[in-house]
Amino acid sequence: MQQKKKVILDVDTGSDDAVAIMLAVLSGELDILGITVTQGNQALENCVDNTMRVLHMLGADIPVYPGCPAPMVRYLTPGRSANNVERPIFIVEDGIEYTIHPDFTILPPSTAKPQEKHACSFIVETLKQSTEKVTLIPVGPPTNVGMAFRMDPTIVEKVEEVVFMGGAVNMGNVTPIAEANFFHDPEAAKIIIDSGVKVRIIPLNATHSAKLTMQDADDLASLGTKAGDLAAYLLRLRSQASIKMGWHDGQEEAMHDALAVAAVIDPTVITDLRRQKCFIDIAGGAGDGQLIVEHRNQNDSSASTYVAYKADKEKFYQMIRMHLQKEKLPL
Repeated sequence: MQQKKKVILDVDTGSDDAVAIMLAVLSGELDILGITVTQGNQALENCVDNTMRVLHMLGADIPVYPGCPAPMVRYLTPGRSANNVERPIFIVEDGIEYTIHPDFTILPPSTAKPQEKHACSFIVETLKQSTEKVTLIPVGPPTNVGMAFRMDPTIVEKVEEVVFMGGAVNMGNVTPIAEANFFHDPEAAKIIIDSGVKVRIIPLNATHSAKLTMQDADDLASLGTKAGDLAAYLLRLRSQASIKMGWHDGQEEAMHDALAVAAVIDPTVITDLRRQKCFIDIAGGAGDGQLIVEHRNQNDSSASTYVAYKADKEKFYQMIRMHLQKEKLPL
């Protein structure tokens, strides 16, 4: 029997984070040492609460560690965002709020409590004590992981790889050129990328190539499981908000964070992965938070960063469907 991959999942739950958590837990293929939480889609306390609710629904006894309530340094410079007016993720119409990331999920509150230990301390201590290398999966602003690397740079020796959901190549969502996770803490992303540890970046290019449809939502709802119902609800929620905000027609939605988890479970879900040197703009100008990729030397053997450009949508969806149809945790 193949040994499970040891992972720490770092989230800012969040609609697509919820699907990522369900996929990670229900796959039964990952040894989840803990889930660390940062701010991002919502304030830290909301993200922690939402994470606990998802785990409670799954009946999963996985420790949750609250982390950083703000980026490392981003908001220390007054006016830094003057050149980057962020696109909002919600709109209020006739007194009703439409958003891709509600304050709280529709799930009942958890009866469990998060851990008292800080997320960054957990990451450092867990890596230092581990006899095996651990994969880190930050799918929100990478503040917790970046801060842990700052606290003790030697922990990179215990990291198998870092698999980000973050960044975008020649596109963006929160700004014309930057993706939200990297934009909200570019310094943390830079620290990790510059550390020399193996990094796989799952950017918007890949997640947008594997969007789920409203037909997929209907199919997930037909599974008759709580996990399938929640994923279907979140897909429809994102679709409705996208329509109201005029982003697109709402017929398909990217479940960004779930693709990063899927890529750890089965790397072949990514069909175009290139070994390229990467840089993060932290200058505070129009390109602040941008993922900059060296295109002049494709598949550079000296690079420790790998960038995903395309994913197999059908394989991705079938992975979600297969695991979310499980009513209970695998034994």
